[in-house]
Amino acid sequence: MSNDLLIDVESISKKFCRSLKRSLWYGLHDISRELTGQDRFATLRKDEFWAIRDLSLQVKRGDILGIIGSNGSGKTTLLRLINGLIMPDSGHVTIRGRVGALIQLGAGFSPVLSGRENILINAAVLGISKRELDLCLDEIIDFANLGEFLDAPVQSYSSGMRARLGFAVAIHMRPDILLVDEVLSVGDLVFRNKALDRMDKLAHSGVAVIFVSHNLGQVDRLCSQVLYLQKGQTVALGPTAEVISRYVGETTALDTTLRHHPGTEHSFVVRSISLRDFNDQPLQHLICGESLRISLTLDVRQPLQSPMFCFMWEPEGRSIILAYTHQPREAEARPSLTPGQQVIEISIPKLPFLPGRYTLRLSVSGAIESQLLGKVDHLATLNVLPRPGQYIITNEAGFLELDASWRFS
Repeated sequence: MSNDLLIDVESISKKFCRSLKRSLWYGLHDISRELTGQDRFATLRKDEFWAIRDLSLQVKRGDILGIIGSNGSGKTTLLRLINGLIMPDSGHVTIRGRVGALIQLGAGFSPVLSGRENILINAAVLGISKRELDLCLDEIIDFANLGEFLDAPVQSYSSGMRARLGFAVAIHMRPDILLVDEVLSVGDLVFRNKALDRMDKLAHSGVAVIFVSHNLGQVDRLCSQVLYLQKGQTVALGPTAEVISRYVGETTALDTTLRHHPGTEHSFVVRSISLRDFNDQPLQHLICGESLRISLTLDVRQPLQSPMFCFMWEPEGRSIILAYTHQPREAEARPSLTPGQQVIEISIPKLPFLPGRYTLRLSVSGAIESQLLGKVDHLATLNVLPRPGQYIITNEAGFLELDASWRFS
């Protein structure tokens, strides 16, 4: 292995058993085979399945590799194999250097000990000398930013506080390899940005980073290459934008299943919705920054006086909503709708969403905004793909107000 190659995974496979009793029996059988110099079974036995199948990859110094895939695709299993927590049934994993891993939130922490005591214990387990720890202890405490909770038992910590402590310990133990699995999903915005910046700095200093996340925005921002897993096998491994585009295109699809909230049907019913480009062609996906037209057909069942329509895009796996609200906000300036079929069209000249899957919802209020006339969930889903070479920053903390023209007919 060259000095630059820190992780070398060669054709590894790992299987698990769905039955606990059979799993224990298979485990004893496999151990007995190893003690007698025999290899493990290379085929599946009853109730077994492949979590990882014939997977190979290499990670060099300074690389930041993102791993994406649906739940159950083998992402965490792969990290555990790389970290040596479990052994492959076939193949080899070669690691060069010290590994810092955040594979399970709070793993390795004693819940009855304080945050400070857990830092000392983790350092001892990782083989960090007292001299080394003294040099970085203040930096760990400052990065974790736990304040007065530093000397409180870890069992009293929130998930975000545990993430802060675990990440702070891992990155300050001077690892050659850093493994991160969905730890940033529980942190606040300030912590996530600080953690992403620190991983980028570590990579520039020669640390190899493997980053697992369902947040495609974070993967797009941080990673230079991405591995796309499906059922434990490599679907794609390459440049970030290309692999994310393939993942979004293959795992999501346009869905127009309508779900009205109780009571909505008394005011209106959504009959149809279409998402089209400015050439009036139906959209299966959209490239970041391209135009979009939304056409919504309503069956209005009672007069709607000066209604306000708010279309909301909710990114999958995130807690923000990007809203398009009918202007003007003054009730007397908004058109009223009479019973019968009504069509609402929105033209959006530029959609600046990050890559991902977005679900469209609708909320309609009356002349007084607190008067809710109806809500409809899951109007449609839209797959947004990245534009090659484009770097996009969005506001994760709140709403985006975007230009759009409206027409009622």
